[in-house]
Amino acid sequence: MRLFKNNIVKIIVASLIFPVTLTIIGLILSKQSVNSFAQALADLVVFLVAYLLNRQYFQEKVFWFNRKNGLAQLSTAFPALIIVAFLNSPVLLVNDFQVKFQVILICLLVGLAEEYIFRGLLIGLFLKVNHNNAFGAVIGSSILFGLIHITNLKALPFGYVSAQMIFAAAIGILFGTIYIKTHNLAIVIALHAFRDMFPMFSNKLMQQASQTSFTMASLYVMIVFLGIALFIAYIQLQNFEIKKADIIQLFLV
Repeated sequence: MRLFKNNIVKIIVASLIFPVTLTIIGLILSKQSVNSFAQALADLVVFLVAYLLNRQYFQEKVFWFNRKNGLAQLSTAFPALIIVAFLNSPVLLVNDFQVKFQVILICLLVGLAEEYIFRGLLIGLFLKVNHNNAFGAVIGSSILFGLIHITNLKALPFGYVSAQMIFAAAIGILFGTIYIKTHNLAIVIALHAFRDMFPMFSNKLMQQASQTSFTMASLYVMIVFLGIALFIAYIQLQNFEIKKADIIQLFLV
């Protein structure tokens, strides 16, 4: 059908892969069987679904690795790396910090699935819709990345989820800027996993996080962080143009 060839429809379908697939998996698995292995398997399934849909339907070129211009790529990723390191730094001060293989595995698979969909697929689709406007593509994909966290409302209060959505959108802006400039999805997968895994290396911090109540101050902090992310993205992308060779690649499998 012609409708499903429309890029806006493709954007909607791509943004629904993660919540729909996880919902189906949740209906299949019993609550008793949900553990770290099941979580890792679920994220792997999400990635495989997205990958197969891309091969047959979206047909977006995903740039997995880029060995060229390593210093330029590092320069682009540096602001996000500093921010992620700063956010993770409190973990290094706790006395129960312990590296856990299962946590690394889970976070890498979460990063793989989410970055493949929201950076690898959606940025390319947004570029087609908004005539190769890099900043617009980053913002569009990041808004959808923030919105998928609304599914957490079934377990968390609205205020907490609102702050979480803003934070996710801000991180998405940083990661999207890196991906669109470096053509290296591996960098953002690693940064995503790095951000997620460090808090999980401390049982004490995870317990404190589960007991944290929402405050307006935390929401204001997230809004400020969003502003910082937008500023960084704008500075990095203001003179950035999609090259003709890249445009050709984006339209090919």
